[in-house]
Amino acid sequence: MPYSGGLARAWGHRAPQLISVAILGAIALGVRPITPTPLTMLTSVALLVFVIVTWLFMRQHDRRLCESCAASMPLNAAETAARFGRRFRLAHAGSNPRVMIPYLIVLVGSNFLTGPVGRIGWALVQSTMIYLILAHSSHRKLQPWCPQCSGGDDGDRDNVDEPDLPRGDRQLI
Repeated sequence: MPYSGGLARAWGHRAPQLISVAILGAIALGVRPITPTPLTMLTSVALLVFVIVTWLFMRQHDRRLCESCAASMPLNAAETAARFGRRFRLAHAGSNPRVMIPYLIVLVGSNFLTGPVGRIGWALVQSTMIYLILAHSSHRKLQPWCPQCSGGDDGDRDNVDEPDLPRGDRQLI
């Protein structure tokens, strides 16, 4: 997708919040029993297209340095990152297939719950995606201070190999 326009940059920058609102919209459509009409079908398809396009813009945004994100970086980023330990662990768990595959099975399986209690359970399961998206967004912004990214041991790297020193008449470049 072309990404040169200001609208695309702004859309990508706000994508986590926009996807969260779209998830809430999908939950609202799913909890309330609606008779299938052309308008409700169009609404569902439009919501799906919106989520896909927003996700693509978010992925494109995450690949570039965003001036707005850099300007909103807290001055005490290390302290802020220390408070987000749970979010960082969740963001890292999202890349682990042993965690994500069961999560996706529960997420998709919840679509088959019926009745009022089942729909409430479905809504609760679907709402967990909001926290997952926001955890990923927080991790992306504060990744240099993430304990798991910096070696998994709260940033202490004692096992780093020393650089190769010059020997004899060989010099390093």
